[in-house]
Amino acid sequence: MPLSTVVPPNEPANSAPPLRSRFVQIMAIAIGSGSLFLGALDFSINVNLPRFRSDLGETLISVQLIIIMYHGARSGTGFVAGGMADRFGIKRPLVAGIVLYTVAVALISLQDSLTPIVALRIPQGIGVAILFTLAPALVARAFGSARRGAALGVTLSAMGAGTFAGTLGGGFLGQEIGWQAIFWARIPIGITLLLASVIWLNGNLAKAVPKEDGPVTERRFDLPGSITIFAALFILVLAMSFARVDGWLAPLPVTLFVATIVLGFVFTKGKRSGRFTIFPAGLTSFSGFKSGVTSNLLLTASAFVMWFLFPFYIADVIGRSGLTLGALLALMAGMNFAGSSVAGWLADRVGDRPITFIGTIITATGLILAGSAGSAPTMATVVIATAVLGFGFGIHQAAVYALTLRGTPSEHTGAISAALTVSQTIGTVLSIALMTSLINWQQSSNGSTFVEAYRFTYFIAAGIAVVAGVIVLKFHRKSI
Repeated sequence: MPLSTVVPPNEPANSAPPLRSRFVQIMAIAIGSGSLFLGALDFSINVNLPRFRSDLGETLISVQLIIIMYHGARSGTGFVAGGMADRFGIKRPLVAGIVLYTVAVALISLQDSLTPIVALRIPQGIGVAILFTLAPALVARAFGSARRGAALGVTLSAMGAGTFAGTLGGGFLGQEIGWQAIFWARIPIGITLLLASVIWLNGNLAKAVPKEDGPVTERRFDLPGSITIFAALFILVLAMSFARVDGWLAPLPVTLFVATIVLGFVFTKGKRSGRFTIFPAGLTSFSGFKSGVTSNLLLTASAFVMWFLFPFYIADVIGRSGLTLGALLALMAGMNFAGSSVAGWLADRVGDRPITFIGTIITATGLILAGSAGSAPTMATVVIATAVLGFGFGIHQAAVYALTLRGTPSEHTGAISAALTVSQTIGTVLSIALMTSLINWQQSSNGSTFVEAYRFTYFIAAGIAVVAGVIVLKFHRKSI
C-alpha cells in the first residue's frame, strides 16, 4: 500500500514526511492502543497486594518490593527504548518489549515465593516501559501534526480502559482463582499483540527515519550512555521508594541518592563532551518539551495519591468493602478513558496548552472534593470527586502528549515519548514517597487525625496539580 510523501503546510519543516495511508494509521492506533492496554492491566497488582501478602506469607513491606522493582525498571528503560526506536526503527524494540513482558508474566504466574516474583518484575517493568514509550511514538509517526492530538487521545484512552479492566478484572480473578490468574490472563493478549506487530507493522512506519545531517556518533546507538541513564533512574526510584519505608535520612536511601547524584554527574559530563548521545542534540528546545514533561511529572505526582491513600480512606474511615473500592477505582479509570477520548480532538481544535491547563484544574478540583469529604461523606460526594478527578487526569494526559509530541520531528518521537514515560513513572514513585511522608508527618508531628492529615495531603496534591497547569502557561508566555 503506497504511502504519500506530501508534507502539509502546517507540518514542521524538520519532520519526516507523514504517513498518509489510512490502513497504516489504523494499524498504528490499534497496535499502540493494544500496547498501552496491555501495560495498564498491571493495575491489577494494586488490588491484589493483600492477597500476595497472605498467600506468600510475607509482610506488607516486603511485598511492596513487587511494586518498587517494577517501577525502577520502568523508569530506567524509557530513554533506552526511545533511543533504540529512533535509531533502528520502532518494530524491533516494540516486538522485543511485547515478548519480554509476555514471557515475564507467564513465568511469574508459575512462582510460589516472593524472591523470583520480585526478580521477574524487573524484565516485566522493562517490557512495559518499552510499550508505554513506543506506542505514542508509533502514533505520532503515523499522523501529521494537525491530527496528532486526536490520534494520541484515542490511543491514550486505552490506558484508561486497561486500568478499568485491570482493576475490576484483577480483583475478580484474584478473588475467584488466585493472584496467579492476573498474570496468565495477559498471555493471550500479549501473543495477539505480538502477531499483529509482526504481521502489520511494516514499511516506513517500522523503519528508522534516516538522519544524514548529524555526526556519525549521533547515528549510532549510545550503549554507555544508555547504561548510565538506566542505572541513574533505576537507583533514583529505589531511593525514593526505600525513603518512604525507612525514612529519608536512613543509610540505604541516602546511599542510593548519593549514587544517583554521582551517576547523574557522570552522564552530564558525558553528554557535554559528546560521548553520550542517547539524548538528541537540542532535545529540550523542541516546542512543548519542557512544559509538557514537567507538567506530566507534577500532575502524576498529585493525582496518583488516589491509588494508594484513597483505599485506606474508603476502608478505614467510611467502612466500605473492597468491592466498593474496586468500583470507585474502576469509575476513575472509566472517566480517565472518557477524558482522554475527547481531549485529543479538542486539542487539535482549541490548542494543546489550554486543554492541558483545563485538565489540571479539573484534576485539582477532584482532589479538593475528595480531600474535603470528611469522616462521614455521602457516597454521592465520593463518587463525584472520583469521577471529576479521573476525567481531569484523562484530559490532561491526552493533551500533554499532544503538546509534547505535536511539533516533534519523526526521527525524535522515540526520545520525546520516552521523556513523557519516564516523567510519569518518576511522578508515580514521587507521589507515593512524598504523600506518604506528608500524611505521616501530619499525624506524628501535629497530632492530626487520619482524616485531618488526609485532607491536608490532598490539598497539597491539589496545589501541585495547579502548578502543573500554570507551568504550561508560564512556559508558553516565555516563549513568545
